[in-house]
Amino acid sequence: MKTLSKRIIAVFAVLCVAMSSFAGCGDNNNGSSSSKTEDVKTQYALEIGAAQDGNKMPDPPADTTPATTAPAVEDATEIQDVTDADGQPVTTVAVVTDAAGAPVTDAAGSTVTEVVKVTTIVNKPAGGDSSTTPAVKYEPKQDGRYAMWLDISKDEDFFFEGDFLHIVFKVKDNIPDGDYKVRISPDLSDVTGTAVYPSKVIDGTIRVNKGAIDAIDVSGESGMVFYGNNVACKQGDTVDAYINIKNNSGLVAFVIWFYFDSNALEFVSAEASGEYKKIAHDTEVGAAAKATELGEE
Repeated sequence: MKTLSKRIIAVFAVLCVAMSSFAGCGDNNNGSSSSKTEDVKTQYALEIGAAQDGNKMPDPPADTTPATTAPAVEDATEIQDVTDADGQPVTTVAVVTDAAGAPVTDAAGSTVTEVVKVTTIVNKPAGGDSSTTPAVKYEPKQDGRYAMWLDISKDEDFFFEGDFLHIVFKVKDNIPDGDYKVRISPDLSDVTGTAVYPSKVIDGTIRVNKGAIDAIDVSGESGMVFYGNNVACKQGDTVDAYINIKNNSGLVAFVIWFYFDSNALEFVSAEASGEYKKIAHDTEVGAAAKATELGEE
């Protein structure tokens, strides 16, 4: 039991480092190995929560994910009729020319003319109806949620592949077209209480009203990879985002932060999915003011 308890404490210490912005977690690990060794819990159901009550959300890591760009949309021009104050087309007399551009003359040698509408060229920038349409000022706002789980009850690592966290977002109306990233920041531990580091983390992208987007390809990856998914949608849609894992080397605990622009995306819910759903047991979804305290029943 002592060996198992030491492992539990070590694993929970990894979680506490990852959740250092939450009160209570760090306090329970300072000198707790002697007083609570036999009382520690070996299982914490998956919990989805947000930093609140003064607890600071950790900053996301540096963005190393290759930029995902939408197909280029070039500015266009349009020929429009010129109208007068009454909305009637303005006309003028123009000389008729032949294919070579020379004036056409009639049998008497007089230049042929015709009445034509006066036109103008209007520039229409991509994403707007006219060059006079004012640009909408948009300010992104970073928000995030955490997913925390620990299960050392079997004293062995868990191996699950593919999608394991399902996140639902509502895309807000009247936001600019473009790509909105779902950033991923994992902290992981195996059964020995050793921190596990993925070889690569790939953020997901929600593309709003900018056409199709390629799926994330991890087929050539040989190390452990955490990655999101790419979704094409429109303003007002409800979309499914996923956090996935490939080449899982074995885990018993994680704290995974996912970050998003809350001015563009409204967080709706998150839950366990895929193979991990069976491992997560009684999933609890909600916001937590602080991490669960070590040893509390």
